[in-house]
Amino acid sequence: MKIAFFTEGYDPFINGVVTSLKTLQSVLAQRGHEVVIFAPAYPGHEDSNGKVVRLPSVKWSNVCYPCLSPLAWRRDILAEQGFDLVHSHQPFTMSRLAVYLARKHGLPLVYSFHTMLNEFAQYVPSLHRTGKRLLTWAFLRHCAEADRVTSATQIVREFLQEQGVKTPIAVVPEGVPLLHPTSGARDRVRRHLGVSCDTRLLFYAGRLAREKQLDFLLRSVTYLRTAHDCHLALAGGGPMERDLHSLAEQLGIADRVIFCGWIPHQQIADYYAAADVFVFSSTADAMGMVLVEAMSLGLPCVAVDKYGPRELVIDGVTGFLVPFRERAFADAVCQLLDNQPLCRRMGQAARQRARDFAPDMVAEKLCGVYQEVLEQHSSCCAPAAAPPPGLRSSQLGDLCRRLLGRGSAIERRVEKR
Repeated sequence: MKIAFFTEGYDPFINGVVTSLKTLQSVLAQRGHEVVIFAPAYPGHEDSNGKVVRLPSVKWSNVCYPCLSPLAWRRDILAEQGFDLVHSHQPFTMSRLAVYLARKHGLPLVYSFHTMLNEFAQYVPSLHRTGKRLLTWAFLRHCAEADRVTSATQIVREFLQEQGVKTPIAVVPEGVPLLHPTSGARDRVRRHLGVSCDTRLLFYAGRLAREKQLDFLLRSVTYLRTAHDCHLALAGGGPMERDLHSLAEQLGIADRVIFCGWIPHQQIADYYAAADVFVFSSTADAMGMVLVEAMSLGLPCVAVDKYGPRELVIDGVTGFLVPFRERAFADAVCQLLDNQPLCRRMGQAARQRARDFAPDMVAEKLCGVYQEVLEQHSSCCAPAAAPPPGLRSSQLGDLCRRLLGRGSAIERRVEKR
């Protein structure tokens, strides 16, 4: 098969969706399929991957993906390329082009719902209600346009069905390769972080962003400082980094919180290996790939009991799922820090659980979805002569700008909150 991936999010952004797309492209290629990734151009970035096609874009924010430019509609990028299927990964400007070209060429369309977009309206509190409706409308509309929708977990599948999605939904997890630390990684990373071998180390990896609820995580750590000599290491960067530094100072735990910055993916396994417990406070993850990465290194996990983590972490077996309450989160961490045999036992179970998300197994499921869609797609449908009704990319870009604000003023506002 030759598959066209359409996505707003790709390099140089670093997040779970981008990692998932790269993993899928690689593992599908190993099965003899060709995946070409279409994404908006990003100023100053050059791709080393020859199977990435950049399209004219508008960079309207330093914290969000660029929007597809209306200029991108001038050329039929799928013409005479022999594509069998279009796979869309976000419901924004790139999705408009994906829908149009899929209909024009009579190709089936698959949409993967990667992110709980309804949770992202919190970035602009003054437009929270309007923003939530707009984001919900965007992904529901794209679900209705697709021939098949995929979700990473059964819980998210049920969420979409509760929202009224009628398109068939297949559960296809994100594929997460097993990680392997280098020799002596634990001691070496701990020396680099200034953490002794006797100190218990909690670890988080991911964006430092509002939806990750890291202010909640820092407040939870305050309950641990009297009972345990433990530190928290945060690997990643993002718009909340400055605020989190300030909050750690205000809470009196600045000496216990280590900001590692962005860690190259080829080194991240060493940081997991240096930790004792993985902590995950996000309330907006459809899956939470870092949980699988942590489990593959034998780390027990403590996570908020919502959306994807609810299905990934087996409560009481591979870690603990807790309500969104700081004391409850801290108590779960304490159970692991106080009980080394329990910590080891859960770590072993976590390592086994991570094997359920091996990329080969995920690719097999996804290929099954592709095959079903191709068989069911009517080859006699006449290609569309015009773009689908509704918003063109420039109009959707205008709505995005209204939601998230214009220029540097709104970016400063986001960073301050």
